[in-house]
Amino acid sequence: MRLTLRIDPNENGLLNPMDQIINLILPILIVVLAGYCAARFHILDKGTGNVLCQYLFYFSLPFLTFTNIYRAGLDNLLNGRFILTAILTIFGIILLAYFVFRFLFRSEGQNLIMMIFGSFYVNATYVGVPVASMILSSVVPPLIILMIQASFFFPLTVFLMDVNSGKKSHIHFKDSLLLLVRNPILVATLIAIVLLVFQIRVPQFVLTTTELFGKPAAATGLFALGFTCYLPADQKITKPEIRRALTVTLFKTFLQPLLAWSIGRFVFHLDSWWLTAIVVCAMLPTAVNHFIVSQKYRCSENESKLIILFTTFGFTIMVSLFLYFSAGF
Repeated sequence: MRLTLRIDPNENGLLNPMDQIINLILPILIVVLAGYCAARFHILDKGTGNVLCQYLFYFSLPFLTFTNIYRAGLDNLLNGRFILTAILTIFGIILLAYFVFRFLFRSEGQNLIMMIFGSFYVNATYVGVPVASMILSSVVPPLIILMIQASFFFPLTVFLMDVNSGKKSHIHFKDSLLLLVRNPILVATLIAIVLLVFQIRVPQFVLTTTELFGKPAAATGLFALGFTCYLPADQKITKPEIRRALTVTLFKTFLQPLLAWSIGRFVFHLDSWWLTAIVVCAMLPTAVNHFIVSQKYRCSENESKLIILFTTFGFTIMVSLFLYFSAGF
């Protein structure tokens, strides 16, 4: 399969693949590094990371999700075979990750949930949108993934984390619904879908407001990640934590794209463009949401930092190879 990349020309001609890689990846790493330096050199208070994560979870990410889904439009978001490929891929990774972490690593409870969560949940917004725009000339595929994740898999993860938090001895059906309804990202997704289904036009000032809340999400999330990646001298990362994070990285950057390609190619017979789209989306690094959830529940925080960093670097290698070979080198 040979791809024609959409590359915007500059005054010197076309950007070469290496320039594309640098323009895409380097800004992400710089923002993460800025957050790390802010913590390392005590520029900001040590509680800043938690505050930023709370803001992201309850304000910025929900508004960003709403804006992206609403602006994409329902027609662009409905591709049955692509959606089914994505869902089956996620369930496949969930099953594989469950058996590996439950029976090989003996993980359980919230730690098991976080390892599985990190193995399939992709960064569809911060990384997926610019990558898809560059490689596919369209941001629709990552927005479809965003809709799938935000409407089902993310609220399910948060619900399971609540159930396993130990705060409630008995979770009734009513309590379960309340836990889901209180998830701001799920609420934002459902509102956007309802408005699209009933063709309700949102006033421009409302969209401008949601964009204002949503725009800081990328930089804020990456900065908060870097900020909390700084570990004081008395806080050590253990070898088991590193092994678990590396295993998640293997699932995320290699097995998930391979499974997505296999299902899309042999089960649903996607055409070359949609097949490329599902593979590109599957190789995306673990979303910053993983880190936000770890902070919210005070669970697997070290692994979460490592997972996002490792999968981001793993993605850098994967997408670099993808751009290199697809450009004909």
